[in-house]
Amino acid sequence: MKTKGILYDEKYASRLLKMTCDTLLLLKNDGTCIDMVVKTENNPYVNDHYTLLGKNIFDYFPEETIRELKPAIERVIQTGELSSANYVLPVSGQLYFFKCIIQPYDKEHLLCQYRDITRRSQMKKSLEMENARLAEIKKAAKIGYWSYDTLARTFDYCGYIGILMKENEIVTFTMDEYLESIYPKDRKRFENFFANYALNQEPIEYRIMKDNKLFYLKLKIVNSYATDSGVTILEGYTQNINDIVSKWDKLKMVTRALDNSSDSFFSTKLDGTLIFANQFCRSQHGIPKKAELTRYKAYEVMENFKDRERWDNFVQSLRENNGTLRFICNYPYPKNNVISTNCISYIIQNEYGEEIIWHIRRDISEQLRYEAQLKEAKERAEESDRLKSAFLSNMSHEIRIPLNAIVGFSSIIADADNAEERKKYVNIIESSNKRLLSLINEVLDLSKIESETLTFNYTSVDVSDLFREIFMTHQLYANQTPLTLEMPDEEICIYTDRNRLTQVISNLINNAIKFTPKGSITIGYRLIPGFVEFYVKDTGIGIATDKVDKVFDRFVKVDDFAPGTGLGLSICKTIVERLEGDISVVSEEGVGSLFSFRIPLKADEFDDEKLRQQPSSDPAQQYACGESATILVVEDIDDNFELIRVILGSRYRLIHARNGREAIEMFDKYYPHLILMDIKMPEVSGLEAIKAIRGKSPSSPPIIAVSAYAFEEDKRTLFDNGCNDFVAKPLDKEILLAAIHKYL
Repeated sequence: MKTKGILYDEKYASRLLKMTCDTLLLLKNDGTCIDMVVKTENNPYVNDHYTLLGKNIFDYFPEETIRELKPAIERVIQTGELSSANYVLPVSGQLYFFKCIIQPYDKEHLLCQYRDITRRSQMKKSLEMENARLAEIKKAAKIGYWSYDTLARTFDYCGYIGILMKENEIVTFTMDEYLESIYPKDRKRFENFFANYALNQEPIEYRIMKDNKLFYLKLKIVNSYATDSGVTILEGYTQNINDIVSKWDKLKMVTRALDNSSDSFFSTKLDGTLIFANQFCRSQHGIPKKAELTRYKAYEVMENFKDRERWDNFVQSLRENNGTLRFICNYPYPKNNVISTNCISYIIQNEYGEEIIWHIRRDISEQLRYEAQLKEAKERAEESDRLKSAFLSNMSHEIRIPLNAIVGFSSIIADADNAEERKKYVNIIESSNKRLLSLINEVLDLSKIESETLTFNYTSVDVSDLFREIFMTHQLYANQTPLTLEMPDEEICIYTDRNRLTQVISNLINNAIKFTPKGSITIGYRLIPGFVEFYVKDTGIGIATDKVDKVFDRFVKVDDFAPGTGLGLSICKTIVERLEGDISVVSEEGVGSLFSFRIPLKADEFDDEKLRQQPSSDPAQQYACGESATILVVEDIDDNFELIRVILGSRYRLIHARNGREAIEMFDKYYPHLILMDIKMPEVSGLEAIKAIRGKSPSSPPIIAVSAYAFEEDKRTLFDNGCNDFVAKPLDKEILLAAIHKYL
């Protein structure tokens, strides 16, 4: 068969026309369709029913189509040039797409090739939309795709990681160039990942450094193939996971913070299923650390809910209170030392619209205990206030009684003609003075105990010497009551506070003297295992049974009509306990009482410098038999010196200095056998004078401080600077003479 020229042979035109795939439209220049061959799929405008035939397409086709098609037809008519373009043909909510090739047929007609491209356009549009969606997904996920030439060690990259490269731009770079941007500690691991690649291996996470900031990335190999030349090409993706890591770090930080909290945090679904519990909550309710929480119901593991019914009631209450509920849970957790918790529960919706209940529980056990302590303290304070009021009332009475005697007898003693009567008045005044001084000392000690400033100065104490001294002193005041001293044969030294020990023993002896109008008093001490026990026993009036257990309480008096504040034994108990000992009493009314206390038998822990120097044995310091000793009295108040002169003038030769400066001068001039030193004086104080004298003569003469500064810390300072003894004002004649007799 001769084939050349067939397409140009008119006799084959009809056959060729039938075989063509395009619809042909013959139009007048005004747009009227005068002939057509339909080869495309039917649509309401172009179909094999020839509905378009005889119609003007400018009137028949939709306006959206004519808006594009009419200008093209007019250009062909005017220029005679062919036009080829794609057009949209909207029909009842559906879009048809066609390609139209328009060319002149003759001067009055046009030939249009109509090709239906609806399916192709829809597929193209769908593909474009998928590509757009994929691009958005890659952009949102910050993903970039790459291929890696294992021989050339180069990457071809395009994507949206957004750190080193521009978005959606193809970039080529070498492995070495990329390694420069990788965090140094991750470089070797990254290079090895590509050197030992496998398609199914897990992704690698690594870090990029840019502008001194770290970025986290994840890379995975998804494909490999060999080129014609045998070079292996790897393909994969890289994702910027910096935001993910940051959010995960924040989540871990929040979780860690909650796990380190001493509060209980947990969340549940409305049916009670646990979905979160911090470490404290798990521990409190016995939930293993790695257990899957959703296997547990809150009402199964939390005792305060107990059962499903109580849980449902709780959820109902939560809804009735606008989704928030505050309450106190008094269920105890002994393992955690919890007795009560402050709870808040509230409903929130998660990102999926599901209602979740969050619960926060804070242990308020300490707060409740503190409140209970406050209440107890308040009650104690109120009781203390009541006792103090009673004390002030009693003190007013106790102070006025000796003052009444002092003031009264002081005013009439000068008018008394009888010497015996005057002596009687003097004894009454002295007794009242001692009683008033005792009251002041007790109040001062009570103040120190209340403010916790009661001080103790520990030294090595010879118990035998101490008891002999106490015995001699109290013999002066025992009146008609015989006083007996009992001591073991062996000498005992203990490490304790000499003055506080003396204070306790003296108080017990004074009480015994007060309540033993007839009979006898025995004082002494004995060794028991680990302790020294001291005792004062009397055959006095005894103590009523109902008061024996209360005698060591404040303001308690055995006899409400006997003089005293009711503080002495309470102070004794405090002192003994501070000396790490204990005190007790055994008494029978009408028979007598035995007060005893014990303190630990402690040896001297260090070589303590003697606070009280022994009298000088230097013959130059002694005075001849029959010669009166010289005493330098340093006192700035003339009335006080006059009192000392009256007490000592007939026994000793007295020299008077009115301040510390004169004392130093008279010491150099007269070198006295003993010095009585006041402390608070003008120009130069007594303490400064003691330091100056001891600088010249370290050990003699003996210096006895005579001062109203009676606190232990004051005495300690004086003893540390060379003072040998201390006598407190107001002066007691017998105590002053006893102190002087130690040295002269």
